[in-house]
Amino acid sequence: MVVEDDDFTRATVVSALQIQGIDVVCETASIAPAMKMADLLQPDAIVVDLDLGAGPNGIDLAMGLRRRRPNIGIVLLTTFEDPRLLHSKISDPPTGTEYLVKREMGEISTLYKAIMKSIANVANAKDTPAVKKHRSPKLDNLTDSQLETMRMIAQGMTNSEIAKERGVSEKSIEQIISRLVANLDLPKNAKVNQRVHISKYYYHLTGSRNA
Repeated sequence: MVVEDDDFTRATVVSALQIQGIDVVCETASIAPAMKMADLLQPDAIVVDLDLGAGPNGIDLAMGLRRRRPNIGIVLLTTFEDPRLLHSKISDPPTGTEYLVKREMGEISTLYKAIMKSIANVANAKDTPAVKKHRSPKLDNLTDSQLETMRMIAQGMTNSEIAKERGVSEKSIEQIISRLVANLDLPKNAKVNQRVHISKYYYHLTGSRNA
């Protein structure tokens, strides 16, 4: 099963998998039909985008499916180099989940291998360690608080708005931004708009067209 809310990407992935000899029993853009069709069609594995728009995300779907179908393999195929960029409090994926960043995937055979591995991970669940949140090496030194602030800056929120949303002082947000700039090694020139650099870097890490 393929769950992807972008029609072009979904069609491309489905076509590529079929060329690899995989029987795609269902393709859909949202969670509700995915849950219903998974019960009906009982796929061996699901390839799901992390960001499915407003509401539950790909990990939420994966967790729901795993509760109902303990043996389903799960592959998260996403533009996000780090799930925390979507939300700092995002849940851990189910045990055995394979995480692939779209622009780093290379050949479609990489996805095929990830699907096969995700199925094998479930079959060997007793020997498979619990999966922790995927973390990009580029962001390993950033805290959840810094990543959340980065996301809000990219959304165009002011320091005051971010402080109010997070229930902290504006001074605290200024300090977080200062540490964020230092950890990302962004330019500190007074002529450079740091918020613009932070936003562009966020868009790059999330694969956004705004990058």
